[in-house]
Amino acid sequence: MWDLFKQTQTRAHGSSSISPSEELKKLLKKVVSFRDLHIHVNVASDASLTSLEAKAQQEEAHIPSSSSLYTAGQNNTHRVVLEQKKLAIILVGLPGRGKTFLCNKLKCYLNWLGHPTAHFNVGQYRRKNKEGDDLQDAAFFDHNNPAGRAARERAFHLALQDLMGYLHTEAGQVAILDATNSTQERRNKVCEALRGRVRYIFIENICNDPDVLQQNYLNKMLYSPDYQGVDTEQAVVDFMLRIRKYEDIYEPIEDRNMHYIKLTDMVTGRGHIDINRISGYLPGKIVFFLMQVRRVKGIGGAGSAARLPGPWFGMSGFQCSAGGSGTSFMCFTRSILTSYL
Repeated sequence: MWDLFKQTQTRAHGSSSISPSEELKKLLKKVVSFRDLHIHVNVASDASLTSLEAKAQQEEAHIPSSSSLYTAGQNNTHRVVLEQKKLAIILVGLPGRGKTFLCNKLKCYLNWLGHPTAHFNVGQYRRKNKEGDDLQDAAFFDHNNPAGRAARERAFHLALQDLMGYLHTEAGQVAILDATNSTQERRNKVCEALRGRVRYIFIENICNDPDVLQQNYLNKMLYSPDYQGVDTEQAVVDFMLRIRKYEDIYEPIEDRNMHYIKLTDMVTGRGHIDINRISGYLPGKIVFFLMQVRRVKGIGGAGSAARLPGPWFGMSGFQCSAGGSGTSFMCFTRSILTSYL
């Protein structure tokens, strides 16, 4: 039967039939394409092919134990993070919409999955690099204020530079840029810096629910370094004016050529998520995670909060109906915010 098959193949290909090793060499010279990886293999000679086959046989004969695999994983001697696997996540949204909270939760989730993730908050760069006793109040965030705009641009570029430096290391795989990125001009700058180097997606967080906004603003008054030591009523007025400055120039993502995930009132349970040009393993995991945003009862039983997988931190334990050191502050600040919302 085998002789009949060989005669058939000889008649089909003629006398100049290609040897199996030559066919294998032709196959190896081609590009083996996967979703996120292109491997170019170049076989120089039959000798190198023979050495590769011998090495494969040796590796097949030796099956490592689980302990040796664990040791190799600890040393990371064979671990290579490919450039195509790098991912930058850029947040978009007005102040007080929960961007930083979302970044921290997303960072914990991706690190838990085994993808080293770092968080770069532009606001921290702005505060760290302010000159002397410069007052960064609402006027500082006015688009028509050249000094404030220049300082915010410097902070943005410093954060972006550190983000790129992190992704160029072997250890870094995912980096999150936490900022308002409220104009298409700013988002174009991010695209220009990242295009051709790493993959990137935008996450826009839109919230219009007054109850959720009020809770977010309360968190801002308590925990934001911008308002430490500032009178509560003065802080609320200043923060609301800052939001108005951003609203004057805010441009939602509408370009369908961009890769983005848009969350609109997802925390209320009545919102929706818009996914545009998102594909791949990591972006898919991020979409799954963001779809878990939901509203749950607070600890005090009277409030609601955005809930994401993982340990929860926030203001649910400081409801006006509950005890605690923050009760009087919360009630007072809530009454001020109500007049603005």
